[in-house]
Amino acid sequence: MAALTTDTQIKKAVKEAQGQKRVYHTIGGYQGLRLRIRGGCIEFQHRYTHPITGKRKEMTLGQYPALTLERARQTHADNMRMLANRKDPITQRDSERTRQATAITNTFKAVARDWLYEQTSNPDHQPATSTLRNMHNYLRPLIAAFGKFPISDITSQQVLALCSDIQRVYVHKGNRVKNMAQRIFAHAVLKGFIEYNPVTQLSGAKALKPTRTKHYPSLTDPKDFAVLLIEIDQLSDKQVYNKPILKLLPLTFARIGDICSMRWADIDLDGKQWIFKPQKGQRREDMVESLVVPLAPQAIAVIEQMQSLTGGHEYVFYNPRRKKGFYHDQQLVNKVLNDPSMNSGGIGDNYEGRGYKEVHTPHGFRASAKTMLMERLGYDELVTEMQLGHQMLNKYGKAYNRMQAVPERTRMMNEWANYLDDIKAGKFDNVIHASFKQQTQKHG
Repeated sequence: MAALTTDTQIKKAVKEAQGQKRVYHTIGGYQGLRLRIRGGCIEFQHRYTHPITGKRKEMTLGQYPALTLERARQTHADNMRMLANRKDPITQRDSERTRQATAITNTFKAVARDWLYEQTSNPDHQPATSTLRNMHNYLRPLIAAFGKFPISDITSQQVLALCSDIQRVYVHKGNRVKNMAQRIFAHAVLKGFIEYNPVTQLSGAKALKPTRTKHYPSLTDPKDFAVLLIEIDQLSDKQVYNKPILKLLPLTFARIGDICSMRWADIDLDGKQWIFKPQKGQRREDMVESLVVPLAPQAIAVIEQMQSLTGGHEYVFYNPRRKKGFYHDQQLVNKVLNDPSMNSGGIGDNYEGRGYKEVHTPHGFRASAKTMLMERLGYDELVTEMQLGHQMLNKYGKAYNRMQAVPERTRMMNEWANYLDDIKAGKFDNVIHASFKQQTQKHG
């Protein structure tokens, strides 16, 4: 049979093949390209020799006329270029189909969910409630923008445009959303869904507005701090939870969230210790996963006062009406500090009617304790940082993970509590210079 070269010839060949079981026609000028007519099925095929095995292969290109003669010739040319590079066209086509199917399955939303599952599925390393809340907060705009798209199709410029748009209102959030996207794309790389992370190139460039690190305001002058402590002591006893929590913050300098969620099971009144897992210590290399807080007599007295109220419940500051957790809401403690009736001593700038807002926060008790312990009582950074629950590294870059220094920290916490009593009594010159620097260095 003569080779076919036009659509007219193809239509004529199809008409003539009616009633025949199977007919083949070559396409002129294209080696191995042919038209197969089988009943009502008309399709182009490419027969070639495998570049590695030498076996004859038969590749169906598509049905005519959906696949035009011109397009069949183009596909044949593409195949010939692959064969010249010792690549099998059928293998390449199957790989591309698999990639496309994977892309359709691995949408950004699906990959983000898989990443989030890995972050939350380990019972020994559960993120804190606040961490989970932030994760969902930063994921929300990403999923809204890219959720239905294959993750392999999302570009750096698309992520940049989203984060830049967020920064028009919230500079800090825009950077956090970018960091969240980077973690999800990194997960996709590890899973083999994509070959490179499109967000990494945004890290070095000044594409987004930088976020200024803002430290929690805190009082570090003993006289100002004494005013705050006195005002806490003078709070109404109707502040059933807020008052004892505010008294424990300087005595333990634990985080406000950890104190509000304090469990009776974690407190050893006989051993004078509070042993717990800090909410922010999980999944973070810079913080310890378990912390021992030696309790000075002043701290024990505050906790013992709560026994008659909540001793039969799980939490020291039990709140059965709170859905996020049956313990006191830390925001209520913030409100007490920021109440206009507080800060009667006029500490800070523009304090009038603002309480301790932008002057001192619940988290600020940690900075207050560290500063005064080092400057006024002579303790070194290692023992104070350990009491704050921070991982400290030695000169080899390894954490002091086997060192707890409980006796040294017990002595420090007792002297710190006594120091707070002294400054409330107006004894500001009673400075103890502790000699723990040499002792703690021996553990290095």
